Parts: sequence; structure tokens; C-alpha cells
Amino acid sequence: TEGAITRFSAIFYGKTPPKIGPVRSARLIDLELPAMFDAGLVFSGASAGVRQRLYSSDFANRINEAGYGLYRTGEDKPLEHTLYGNPEQLWQYLDNVGENTPPNFGTFLTFSEAAPEGGTPATYLAVDYQWTNVEWKYDEESGKYLRWADGEIHADGNTLEQVAVANVVVISPYHVEDPTICEEIRDGVCAHLSVQIQLWGSGNGAVFRDGQRYDVVWHREGRNDLLTFTDSAGNPFPLKVGNTWVQLVPSWLTEPLTVEP
Repeated sequence: TEGAITRFSAIFYGKTPPKIGPVRSARLIDLELPAMFDAGLVFSGASAGVRQRLYSSDFANRINEAGYGLYRTGEDKPLEHTLYGNPEQLWQYLDNVGENTPPNFGTFLTFSEAAPEGGTPATYLAVDYQWTNVEWKYDEESGKYLRWADGEIHADGNTLEQVAVANVVVISPYHVEDPTICEEIRDGVCAHLSVQIQLWGSGNGAVFRDGQRYDVVWHREGRNDLLTFTDSAGNPFPLKVGNTWVQLVPSWLTEPLTVEP
């Protein structure tokens, strides 16, 4: 979250939809995700401070801000919600700059179709961001969690089906304002600073899969490492095969997570 708005970062690896969007502005979190996934970064605009850091990063040659593969839908809605990407052309952009290569992951995740032992029933969870309330409800038939936002179904814009995921991960890394980057100026003064989500080191978290909650520790020790998870004994914790939604919850929120069996 930043500026009292929850923000999404989508990561595509094995499957891509017919269109991706809306494509919005970059934030400091985007200094970490491309390094973790050895990925390209597509965005539209950024504050001067964030842009400077992105183009000084170790993945600067994989940045697509120039608009290749991006288009306006012409829909009757605020302009910032009308920029979309054509995945085929976005991949082509990486080809053009010689960067469409298999990713080189620093660490690897563990997966298992079978649910691990040691979980507690969790068919409902809610994350209260104060300005937005997110709910996930377990659907036993599909074996996935379905998403609501502020009491409304969260639908996929491509399929119009409710967002459904195999895993929901909730972690609270430190959220720290960067005093050198202003994201918005009002009446000549900085209204809010850029927020650095410190997605490195380790911390406590929870993984929800198969209608169960599992308390885990998340880890990211190196810049090119993925987020990985271990159980209380230090063993790798397996995610369910399928898609995963990671909820990054501000560290300053008190008791933002509600879970029901």
C-alpha cells in the first residue's frame, strides 16, 4: 500500500493472459521484484526519485517504460485505468533488447500437491488495511481461495471470473518512508513520501492453502533470491502447485489479520 491505496504488482512466468493492466506507475518495491525473479519491468511513469533508482539498478536494460506493447483502451473511465499491455509484444520487447532469456533464480520455492501436516482450519481470512478491507474465502470444490475487496467480488478483467488462488501468503516486512523521495506535492509541500518495503532478511508470516493456515518464516537473504518459506523446525514449507497471492501488510498496522476456521 502507498498513499492510502492498495497497489498490485503482477508477476508472469509460465502463463500470460491476453492483456495485462491497467499498467500504472512504479514504486520502490519495483527495485526488488525484478531482481528476485530475474524479470523485465513494465510500468507507466514514476516519481523522479524512483525513476532515477530504477534506471541505476542492475536490471535497467530490462525496463519497458517507452510504451512498446502498451496501448490505451479508449474506455470511458479515468485515464490512469486505461493503459494495458499486449503480453506477446512485451515479450518481443525483451527479445529486441536481448533479454528474453530463462530466469536465473538465486533460490527456489518448494511445492507439493498434498497439504502438509500441522495446519489449523482457515476457510476465511481478512486483511484490514484501514482504508481497504480484503477478504479471502476458501472454496472446497476448487481447492482455492476466492477474493473480495471492500465487500465486493474481485473479478479478473479478462475472464470476469472471481480471482481464485491456490495460496495466500500474508507477511509484514518493514514499511519505511524514504525522506529523499516525494511522491506527491500539494500546495508546495510534500504530501507523502515514497515507501520502501524492505523485502529482505526474514520475518514471521502465514501461508493459507487447502483451507488451512500455516505459520511460517519468510526469507530473502540475497538480492537475487526469491522469497522462500520455512516451518517452525526450519524445513522448507511447500506451497500448493498453482498461483500465489502475496499480501504485503504494513508493519505498523496492529492486528490487521482476522482468520476464521
